[in-house]
Amino acid sequence: MAEGVPARTAMNPPPVSHHGISVWAFRRLRGDVGNWRLLLVRTVTSGVAVVATVFVVPGLSFHDWRRGDFLLVGLVFGLLTAWVKPVLQFAALRYVVVSYGLVLVLLNAVLLWLLSLLFGHLIHARDLLAVLLGGLVVAVIGTLLDAIAGVTPPILDRPPESEEG
Repeated sequence: MAEGVPARTAMNPPPVSHHGISVWAFRRLRGDVGNWRLLLVRTVTSGVAVVATVFVVPGLSFHDWRRGDFLLVGLVFGLLTAWVKPVLQFAALRYVVVSYGLVLVLLNAVLLWLLSLLFGHLIHARDLLAVLLGGLVVAVIGTLLDAIAGVTPPILDRPPESEEG
């Protein structure tokens, strides 16, 4: 033990506070859920992403896609992504930071699996590998569509240029 330091303090270091990150995440979650335009655009982009993913990934397939039921699947996945995914991201924030975002692929895979459970007669997942690959593809396509639609905030905010000079 160190001189002059009580044994209790040396054994139990003070807790590390991540209060700032959780407050920021909660405010962002509350702002995202309250913005109906953002929810609408995210619903559409996520729906398009899941339909494209099912057509691209082997092991994921639609039953009766000719009748237009894939539109219902896209809409429900978009709503799951817009409403449930932010709550899951907030709950798994610690793991998202530690894994450098790889947990987000697992969250997308969980949403695909949940979609397969809800609409087992419309969408079929052959195995776990197809769902995991589908989670990765949904993440990539969804990110690209969100960037094209302007949903994601800019990474670098530049100050307005002055007209002097």
